[in-house]
Amino acid sequence: MIDAKREEGLLAKRTEALFMQRPRRYEDTIEDINRLRCASDLRAVSLQENVSTTPRKGALKKSIIAVAGAKGGVGKTMFAANLGVFLSSKGFKTVVADLDFGGANLHLYLGKQFPSKQNIMSFLSKRALTLKDVMIRSDHGPYLISGSSSGLEAAHLEFKKKLRLIDSLRNIDADYLILDLGGDMSRNTLDFYLMADFGVVLTTPHPASYTSAYDFIREALYRKLKRAFSPESPLHKEEDTMLKDIIDETTSFSEDRGIGPISDLLETIKKMAPEKVGLMMRILDDFRPCLVLNKVPPYNNVHYIPVMVQESAKKWLSKEVKFLGSISDQAEIEKSIFEQVPALSACPQGQFGLEMEYITDRLFSN
Repeated sequence: MIDAKREEGLLAKRTEALFMQRPRRYEDTIEDINRLRCASDLRAVSLQENVSTTPRKGALKKSIIAVAGAKGGVGKTMFAANLGVFLSSKGFKTVVADLDFGGANLHLYLGKQFPSKQNIMSFLSKRALTLKDVMIRSDHGPYLISGSSSGLEAAHLEFKKKLRLIDSLRNIDADYLILDLGGDMSRNTLDFYLMADFGVVLTTPHPASYTSAYDFIREALYRKLKRAFSPESPLHKEEDTMLKDIIDETTSFSEDRGIGPISDLLETIKKMAPEKVGLMMRILDDFRPCLVLNKVPPYNNVHYIPVMVQESAKKWLSKEVKFLGSISDQAEIEKSIFEQVPALSACPQGQFGLEMEYITDRLFSN
């Protein structure tokens, strides 16, 4: 059953948090309140029913969530760990996997001083046969697949090993799988991002951070287009040579024209192969990036940042970027990182908990 008073209280606190983080128009606030009320009620029914009975039986098919950030220091690992704690606390079997090859540290955010001896590299080197063999239960709810920062092999993953890892990740028995990706735009990072059902990109108010966030979204889309018919793609059995050639030519960099907007690509396809437009739209429609703004100072006017990213994506990529919300700069979060205890475990009812609940509601809402 839904605790109506609790929901109203949470709603009021979330609304207050929204006012504190950035100036808002009255219409925007009313729209957010209505959305929060619907999303909160629906999620409360879904999550509470699963928790109070048998979560695994009531769970839907597994959802994979990739957490990315093109620069280090944006808080993606903190976010991935606490998202895992949040979903696990609702009764869902949640697995978080450290795919930051060369810089693995997710274990620290889940209370583990050292990565597991059996980790991603154990699986890639076939010392462990399955990912289940390297999975451990953290002290804070979610299961953890530790990464590895040792050796060049981790940072430079062979293509065949990457395909094996992607296939194994897709077959993990869980309600939610959260991928903590590297802070770069390498092909491996982009491919792991693109395998997910939900792609979240973190940024901060720093100009270098939010411009890099847009760059990541752009590179991810171009990578998706170029790999539309590759072995790891759901469309690999529908390979279309003509469409592939048009995509390659239009999205390749040229010193004369650079790389044109996606609208130019669509126009070219309409002229040269109109019968391929439907297939092209299927490829584009499957790309739905989300944005989270982290480390927002109190009373700081930063509402223009997600708007800038959204407008650039709409103009150049013909895509909508869904802004999930912001996370305020809090001493409690920094303290939790140093103490190696997830902030949601240390203070589940605090400001950060409200922000994570709002962001999660937005992530899974239509």
